[in-house]
Amino acid sequence: MNSVTEAERQVLIALIELTDPIETPNNTHYAFYPKSLEDAAAYFRSLRQDWTLSYASLIARGLLRTVDSGYALTSAGAELARQERLEHPPIWYWYREYYTITTRSSAYSRFCEALYGCDLCQTSFSDMAQISFLIQVANLVPGSRVLDLGCGKGLLAELLSDTTGARVSGVDYVPEAIEQALERTAAKRDRLDFRVGNFDHLDYLTGSFELVIAIDTLYMPNDLPATLCKLRDLLTPGGKMLVFYSTFCPDAAQSRETLLPDNTGLARALGQVGLSYRTWDFTEPTYRLMRRKYQLAESMRSEFEAEGTMFLYDHLIAESDKGEGPYDPQTVSMARYLYQAPATGGLEPQSAERLGSGGPRW
Repeated sequence: MNSVTEAERQVLIALIELTDPIETPNNTHYAFYPKSLEDAAAYFRSLRQDWTLSYASLIARGLLRTVDSGYALTSAGAELARQERLEHPPIWYWYREYYTITTRSSAYSRFCEALYGCDLCQTSFSDMAQISFLIQVANLVPGSRVLDLGCGKGLLAELLSDTTGARVSGVDYVPEAIEQALERTAAKRDRLDFRVGNFDHLDYLTGSFELVIAIDTLYMPNDLPATLCKLRDLLTPGGKMLVFYSTFCPDAAQSRETLLPDNTGLARALGQVGLSYRTWDFTEPTYRLMRRKYQLAESMRSEFEAEGTMFLYDHLIAESDKGEGPYDPQTVSMARYLYQAPATGGLEPQSAERLGSGGPRW
């Protein structure tokens, strides 16, 4: 199996982006087709390495060849480059930068406290009201085994374990995040563990968990139905998944059906693998959160600017809503749901909850 250095990986990805560029569905921070290697280097953000020695090493391994214009991938190089790009999409580099910068941003910590009610280094749309609801639905007891899928630096996993006594495992594909999680929770290793892992290749034993949680992370798998099948296998009998999932459409007035809980990408994937589900609608509180996010980010712009972390400010603005009108469910262009799968047991249903796969309304 081919193993490459980070610099070699970057060369391979840059060259495949030149000849066969793609848009990845889980990326919102890179959306152009490069015309040169320097253009393609934007893929790697501040994490770009020195490629000088990598060209010769890749040529020696038969992955690269010289051409009049510079370098080109061999067929073996192109195959490896596509695999490396699949496992390291542009947003992987974005998150590596994010977890590096947030460690030194007091402004971002204050922002999370003010908006969400707790600094969990969030990039999600869930405030503490939504997290508290998820914990209530989860009904965890001391010793419950939980997998936090896309755990970041593990602050939510730590919160869940500290408040319920659950044993929480966290997995994330960003090495900087897992390193921070392991370092911070070293004294709690009896009930908290973290590992670097890819959602497409989850390395846990069958029946390992009573609960899997995924908060704004199931946009990342390259094959969502396959990932859901694996997650189903990881559950004990009677276990469940709890997933916060948002969906957007450019013109809600013309595309209302795409925002319904049975029509999201997650709902379709659950249906493909035969998993029933129930949902709670969090669209309105999330819409209001996105408004507050814009207002708060704008009010704190000078703080981000002063500490040199405008990268974080730009991210917050991009994921907020600056509109001023009242919430209108007939025109809002987003929807957000908490999914429970399978749709058995748990919290008593509320008016917004529905049973998936064509089942009755509650």
